[in-house]
Amino acid sequence: MSYRETYKEWLDMARGDDLRDELNSIKDDDAQIKERFLQDMPFGTAGLRGLIGAGTTRMNRYTVGRATQGLAQFLKSRGKERGGMVIAYDSRNYSREFAKEAACIFAGNGIKTYIFKELTGVPELSFAVRHLKASGGVVITASHNPKDYNGYKVYAAYGGQLNPQDSLKVMEHIQSANVFSGIKRMAFEDGVAKGIIEEIGEEVDASYCENLILLCGSDEAADLKVVYTPLHGSGLRLVKRVLPAAGIRNLHIVSEQSEPDGDFPTVKSPNPEDALAMRMAVELAKNIKADIVIGTDPDADRMGAAVRENSGEYRMLTGNSIGCILIAYLLEERKRRKRLLPTDFIVKSFVSSNLADAIARDYGVKCHTVLTGFRFISELIARSEGTENEFVFGFEESCGFLAGNGSRDKDGVLASLLFCKAAQHYKDKGKGLLEVLDELYARYGYYLEEVKNVEFAGIDGMEKMLSIMSALREKNYESIGGISVAYKEDYQSGISIAADGTKTQIDMPRTNAIKYILKGGAWVCVRPSGTEPKIKIYIASCAPKERTAKKQIECLRGFFDTLL
Repeated sequence: MSYRETYKEWLDMARGDDLRDELNSIKDDDAQIKERFLQDMPFGTAGLRGLIGAGTTRMNRYTVGRATQGLAQFLKSRGKERGGMVIAYDSRNYSREFAKEAACIFAGNGIKTYIFKELTGVPELSFAVRHLKASGGVVITASHNPKDYNGYKVYAAYGGQLNPQDSLKVMEHIQSANVFSGIKRMAFEDGVAKGIIEEIGEEVDASYCENLILLCGSDEAADLKVVYTPLHGSGLRLVKRVLPAAGIRNLHIVSEQSEPDGDFPTVKSPNPEDALAMRMAVELAKNIKADIVIGTDPDADRMGAAVRENSGEYRMLTGNSIGCILIAYLLEERKRRKRLLPTDFIVKSFVSSNLADAIARDYGVKCHTVLTGFRFISELIARSEGTENEFVFGFEESCGFLAGNGSRDKDGVLASLLFCKAAQHYKDKGKGLLEVLDELYARYGYYLEEVKNVEFAGIDGMEKMLSIMSALREKNYESIGGISVAYKEDYQSGISIAADGTKTQIDMPRTNAIKYILKGGAWVCVRPSGTEPKIKIYIASCAPKERTAKKQIECLRGFFDTLL
């Protein structure tokens, strides 16, 4: 069927005034019709993510319905549906509607469904899947994307996201289901009345919060002054419950950003990594002289932070800096309590700071490196269950953090609590977190990092990104930014090539990324984003002196500014 024929089918069959008005508004715009109907939205390990609107490449009740039908068929084909599915949703536009649609379709396929009564993010969904011993879960969210996006994240029974093999099988089932006639659906009210749809809330909330408090402790931290913003997302409900219960009572909420709102009216993008998104929180912190500022994204799986400098200004921390501070804090605490063992381990993504490796070596524990995508961290944790190896902490540079054994995905609520506990711990010793970070650099070396994003929007964006990656594979650089290349690692072919031409296998799954390991410890990695139309360039330096490390960053950044 051509894209014009698919458009005509939607025009004839789609219901709902908003979708029909949108379809009619593009009837004379072939470019828009082509962009919306040329292909189906791809279903990957992160599920679906795209612009909200009418079309096969957009997030709407029909693409959500078809994805749920395909997922239901996959579960039943494997005999994995008996535990039921858990559904959560954040504050984005249509999230509640899409969540209810998914519940109706699971119920229509005879699958028991647990749906949260209130906004709930990724970490509690992951916890709930494990807590309820469910077959899996779904979260309706587009994480930290701008307001025009929504998404559909799928979780397996172990609490982490689906692996690529299962994702491909789900995609096959999705493609076999007709978007209009192939969907089995039960009315929500009927599902509730029959008990096949069950609304959940307080019991899971209480268990989740109890798990966090047991992990982090409930010692009083009355003199730690904290500003928090949920960025109009789902995090406030649990943060304002768990932090005071764990002893963080001097908590101040950014009122202008406290109400859930899918239009995110105070920010361009609800990303707590972004200083602009955290501006209101920082202003409140200045007014009340807070020690730290924390924020979570709409689905509460990421946590960003800023800390007070001696000047009274606030410095945003990178995900790498936060991760390394928390690693040092957790390992120090385990050592103090005589719980630190050589079988303990931490995990980081392959584009995260090598400072984490240096800290782990110093404490005598293992630091595993995995591909980007938190499911790789989750899968490694799952494989360690039942062994002597104990997971301590995992992180990605993009402000995703996890500790303990509750959830199996990054947890912004837990990270907020841990960050507060670390801040209080060091404050009791007369140190601020910036001083702690400087001590880590002085002890292990200056590991500095930054990320450059190059956007490729539009229907040909993916083609342009693939072309750039192909060109990089064909070119072998002797040096980058004036620093000699020691190895070029191509994670798509699985081959590492040394400067002398020696080839070795990379013991990792295949992914579209190229990493250059430079002499002296610096490195650069180039990869297309898995969730947004952009190429991400990760730049990392390593030097005994801060000035040298900063100069390396400048030279490496300049090289790619010219190249792209």
